[in-house]
Amino acid sequence: MDNEKVIESEVFEEVLDGYTVIGLGNTGTNIVKAIARRHDLRDLKLFAIDSVTSNISLDDVNRITYIPIISDEKSGSGRVRERGAAMCSYHKDLGDFDKMWDVISGSKSPVIVISSSAGGTGSGSMPVICEHIINELDKHVIPIIVIPSKDDPVAYHLNTSDLLLELDNAGVETYGMFRNVSGERNYDPINEEIVDFIEIILGKRYHATTSDSIDESDIDQLLKTPGRVMAVSAKANDINVLIRKLTKNMFAGFQPAWTDEEADKITFMSAYSLRSMFAKTDFKRVFDDVRHRVKSVFDEYSHIEEDDNDGNLEATAIIAGLPRPSINDVNTEFNQAESIASGMKKAVRPSFMSRKSKNTFNAPSKKGKINWDKH
Repeated sequence: MDNEKVIESEVFEEVLDGYTVIGLGNTGTNIVKAIARRHDLRDLKLFAIDSVTSNISLDDVNRITYIPIISDEKSGSGRVRERGAAMCSYHKDLGDFDKMWDVISGSKSPVIVISSSAGGTGSGSMPVICEHIINELDKHVIPIIVIPSKDDPVAYHLNTSDLLLELDNAGVETYGMFRNVSGERNYDPINEEIVDFIEIILGKRYHATTSDSIDESDIDQLLKTPGRVMAVSAKANDINVLIRKLTKNMFAGFQPAWTDEEADKITFMSAYSLRSMFAKTDFKRVFDDVRHRVKSVFDEYSHIEEDDNDGNLEATAIIAGLPRPSINDVNTEFNQAESIASGMKKAVRPSFMSRKSKNTFNAPSKKGKINWDKH
C-alpha cells in the first residue's frame, strides 16, 4: 500500500503527550467520529482503521487519521475474522501503521482500542493491534468491545468468543464491554455512552478541587486492575433524580452489570465523583445504592467538588475488577444444505436416443463442402 493512501490528519504535528484511541472496523470508526465531536476530548490522537473508506468525512478528516486496509479487489471481510486479521497483518507488515506506532510510543497509557466483536475487519484486527502495542511498544491497552445481542445470529457469537480468546493470548487484562440492544439499529445512544466511558476513565470529568480528589495515579491503579471495568455518569438538577439516573445507568445501561453471586466472589476497585454545590454533604447519599452492591472493595477513590455547576449535580462511578459478562456459548451441530445433486441419479433415456443417426444433413463431404445430393 502506498503511503499516499494513508489519509493523515494534523495529529502528527501535535505534541505527542496525550492519549491515543484507535477505532477498528465500522463500529470503531463511528465511535471515533463521535469522540472527535467532543470538546473535552479534543487533545486525543484518533485513528480509524477500516476496509471501507466511504466513512471518511471532511468534517473530521483533520481530527482523525484514517488508514484504509484492503488486500485484494474485494472490500470488507464478509464477517470472517481470519480475513480481517490477514488484512491487518498485511498492512502492518507493509509499514502502513508505522506513524501510528510512533504516535503511540510518545503518548500516555492506556491506549484505547475499540471494535465490535461480531464482525470481521475490526474483530480480526483487534488482537493484531493489541498484541503489537503490548509486546512491541510496551504500552497498556484497554480494548472496548461491543458484543452482540443475545438474539443475534450464531456467527456473531462465534466471532465474539474467538476474539476474547485471542485477546487473552495477546496479553490483555483490563477491558470494557458494551452490549448491543436486540433489534436496535440506532447506534447513537450506545456510541455516546462509550464516549462518556472514555471521558471518565481518562480523567476528563474531574476538575480541580480542594476536597478529596482523583488524580492520574489513582486512575492508573483502577485501569490496571485485571478484569472488566465499568464507568458511568449521570447529571440532574435534583439529588433524587440523580440517584435514580446513576443507578439505572449502572445496572440497566449498555454495560452489563454484575450479580450478587458474582459480587460475593470478587474484590473490586472503585472510584466515585460528585460535582455540586453541596457535594460534601450529598456524596454518601448519592452513591449509597451502588456502593451497597460492591461488597468487597480493595480500595476506593473519591472526588468531591463543591461547585455551583449551573445548579446541576454531576456524578461518575468507576467499578474495576468485574467478571466477564455472560457470552452465548455456541456449541451446536451445523446442518449444511445438501449439494445441488445430492441423492439424484443419472436419468435413463430410451435406447433409440443413443442410436447413431443416419441423417447426414450438414455433414461435410470429403472435399470439405456440404453434400446436398444425399438429401
